[in-house]
Amino acid sequence: MKNEMDDSIFKVFREIHRQHFHEVWEKAQSGQLQDLTEEEQRLGKIMLDHSDKYFHQFEFADALADHEYDPESEVNPFLHVTLHAIAEKQVEDRDPIEAFQFYNAMLRKKCSPHEAVHLLSTILVKFIFQILKQKKPFPLETYRKTLKELKSRNAKKISRLVEDIQSIGREG
Repeated sequence: MKNEMDDSIFKVFREIHRQHFHEVWEKAQSGQLQDLTEEEQRLGKIMLDHSDKYFHQFEFADALADHEYDPESEVNPFLHVTLHAIAEKQVEDRDPIEAFQFYNAMLRKKCSPHEAVHLLSTILVKFIFQILKQKKPFPLETYRKTLKELKSRNAKKISRLVEDIQSIGREG
């Protein structure tokens, strides 16, 4: 009974979430970003930047609200743009400063700004999934240390290096 209730609550949340994304998408496509909050404007711009890849998912987000993405075989475009927005906000606010430094280091290594944000998101998602799994607070100091260490690495190898990180979730 509890699992059915949890599934039902999650389904309602997903439907509301996708409806919201669809509304942001429609505003962004019609050039009405000024009517949105700062966060929604950022999401709208990112959605437009990713429209070549995820147009149908954004266009029909409200109609496909019940679709569950398989993390093993599909990219969830809504999670993707959300992580993108978080990474961009960290860089813009320089909070933590290591995110800004990592981003700039990747630019110096000839990554495009978009690629640098994707690399930062790759690191961030590893931490987010780990905290959800362990049900612990975000390990900010470990995140900062990881960004500091990875900024000197070859950009093409960062995704593989992130997969090998074992210490995520442990402060220190």
